[in-house]
Amino acid sequence: MDQSNFVVAWIYVDGNIRQTQLDGFVYDKSVSKHVKLDTSMHFDDLCYVLCSKLKIDRSKYGLKLFYRCKNPDDMKYGIVPIDDDDDVELMFGVVISKGTPFFVEIYLEKILNCELIESSSRVAEMSSSRHLEGQTSSSRCFGGEMSSSRFMEVSECVESRMWIEKSAPEYVGNSRNYASFDDSVLRTRDDVFSPMELREGMVFATKEELAHTVKQVHIRNHQEIVVTRSNQLNWHVACKWKADGCEWKLKARKRSANGFFQIMVTSGPHTCMSTTITQDHPNLNSSHIIEAIKAQIVADPTIKEKVLMATSKNVFGYQPGRKKVRNAKKLAMNEVHGSWEGSYEDLRHLMEALQSFNVGTKVDWFFKEDELGERGSLEEVTFKRVFWAFKPCVDGFQHCMPVIQIDGTHLYGPYPGVLLSATTVDGFSHILPLAFAIVESENLSSWDWFMERLRRFVAGRRHGICVISDRHAGIMAAMQKEGWCEPHDHHRFCVRHLAANFSSVHSKKGLKDKVVQLASQVQPKKFDMLWEQLVTIEPRAAEWFENKPLMKWSLAHDGQKRFGMMTTNHAESWNKAILDARKLPITSLVRELFMKTVEYFDQRRVEIASQIVRGQIFTKHANKMLSRAITRASGHHVKLFDRETWLFQVVTRKVGLKGGNSHTVRIQEAMCTCGKWQNYRIPCSHLIACCAHVKMKHEMFVGEWYKLENVSKVYGGIFEPIPNKGEPRWPIEFNFPKVTHDKDVQKKKGRRKSTRFLNEMDFQAPRGKKNTSSTTHSTSLSC
Repeated sequence: MDQSNFVVAWIYVDGNIRQTQLDGFVYDKSVSKHVKLDTSMHFDDLCYVLCSKLKIDRSKYGLKLFYRCKNPDDMKYGIVPIDDDDDVELMFGVVISKGTPFFVEIYLEKILNCELIESSSRVAEMSSSRHLEGQTSSSRCFGGEMSSSRFMEVSECVESRMWIEKSAPEYVGNSRNYASFDDSVLRTRDDVFSPMELREGMVFATKEELAHTVKQVHIRNHQEIVVTRSNQLNWHVACKWKADGCEWKLKARKRSANGFFQIMVTSGPHTCMSTTITQDHPNLNSSHIIEAIKAQIVADPTIKEKVLMATSKNVFGYQPGRKKVRNAKKLAMNEVHGSWEGSYEDLRHLMEALQSFNVGTKVDWFFKEDELGERGSLEEVTFKRVFWAFKPCVDGFQHCMPVIQIDGTHLYGPYPGVLLSATTVDGFSHILPLAFAIVESENLSSWDWFMERLRRFVAGRRHGICVISDRHAGIMAAMQKEGWCEPHDHHRFCVRHLAANFSSVHSKKGLKDKVVQLASQVQPKKFDMLWEQLVTIEPRAAEWFENKPLMKWSLAHDGQKRFGMMTTNHAESWNKAILDARKLPITSLVRELFMKTVEYFDQRRVEIASQIVRGQIFTKHANKMLSRAITRASGHHVKLFDRETWLFQVVTRKVGLKGGNSHTVRIQEAMCTCGKWQNYRIPCSHLIACCAHVKMKHEMFVGEWYKLENVSKVYGGIFEPIPNKGEPRWPIEFNFPKVTHDKDVQKKKGRRKSTRFLNEMDFQAPRGKKNTSSTTHSTSLSC
């Protein structure tokens, strides 16, 4: 048969024809077979070919045939019966009218020969009372007459010669740019659980799609193939065991008419049997594995390779090697999150979108060429640092207590980098992220650069801010500069880092806990007592603390600047919450931080609303501390000394060896000698006892930061969603220089590390010791 004079027929069998408003007439069953038809064949030849391909016994069954074509007026499909040679000729004329043979859709119904006689009688009776104008009542098959059975309703609602489309139906590809003669193939193409049959005439958009599908079929059927010819126009494969007698082969060629690859020849079937047993399949490559694991990569970018290997085995029935899975994961990550190199260029566009959709978001850059003063004159700039702060977070900080915790954490990727972050705490003792920066490393220059922008874009003109951090040299230097130094702002040390540093020098057991307990005391007399104990155990402790100002690490001497917060636990907890994001390219990292911040805001709003509905005035954190203080206040003995200045003496109840202490409360000066009221801004048990003594409401002395009315203002800002790049709403891209990574910085060698060695910082804080003030205000020392 001349290859230029044939069309491929999609044969539908054992279904029904239905009429729809959108598409016209459709078939409700998938394609049963693809058959190659010569355009010069007659009606009898057509019936013979169909019966032969579908294995229909011609002695038992006759055929009823229709074909479907599109009306050029309303672009809906109609049904045309195939009764004789003229109908066959007309059908082929429609298909090849544009000069390019393609395909035709034929519906076939099998009818028992005994039913043909009864059906013919019924049609004859109907014809005497009802004449169907322009429509034949039967179809001829093998020279005989055959009436319509289940298609009578369809035949009655359309004219036998309804209309004929003047041109070939237009092909509309699917979203994957994948073409096929079989809609069911389109569905099973993406379903790795269902094998499918390769047939002559199947069409693919690219050679890669063709190869992928052919390999997929053989993987599912546990067969192996080898490529015998591959170039720009041809792709031929054969069975791997052809030398042992298996004659299966497939030949595909790129059609010049449409540019698609079409299967021209398939011969077989496979008669081979593998002589070796292997857990892997040689035709199973990364492109197949991606389809099975991509959804898992989207849900969890840090998923373990062992899990992906188990998924692949469950899907394909084979155990791919770790290298295959690793490559597939890398390719899937590139599809979802982009490449590491490309993320630097995309970062500039994303930041522009963040500022465009979330007006007020602050972004600042530092490029390598800035040092030479050549920025703006270059077409390409080298990325060094970027700072950003979301406007709702900056606005919310104005309603939080003036405390900022800063910390840096390493990024996991092929290029070195550090994420610097600044967080604060709301009235619930929850984290509120304030600002971020991606820098080359933690050094004097990067911390100075970050703190200068933190002052300009976040803190603004607000002073009295206490910054809690570790004792990094860069932070220490930055806090001495104008804008952060005393007396306007204050710098305090994280006790957890301080204790770890002390323990690294003095390794006696229990010294870390002693330092934490010492620094967390709110009363100077208790501090002095514990200091003597520490010096007795380790005499060298006094020398170690000599160059560390007392107010920077002792709660009892810090002037009530740190609001009882002794550690950078909130900043460390934030770093742990974004651990997965830190393993992504920097553009995806920024997106994930944006989405995590939006999620936090939504959670806080729900929590605030639920407490307001219950009639609460203060946050859950404040209520917990008040409840504890009220319980203790019931046993205190109060004596009023001066009603004008509200001067009281409070003696606590003595229980065993504890209690019986005397404290002075000066309400007018907002002071209690226990130190808790001044540090935490929540009434201590002594103040509550004094208020009850003179029938005064102690609620008026709760800090503004703990009132739900004020906390709701912290989360009052609204975030706007960021569309994907390329969408119509994406902002116009300006002609700013291309951003690239620092080429002087070499990629990290070897596999990326996802864990680190434990050090003095990784210790579990003692729990259950409620008699120390360090447990009062979220000062747990484990992150």
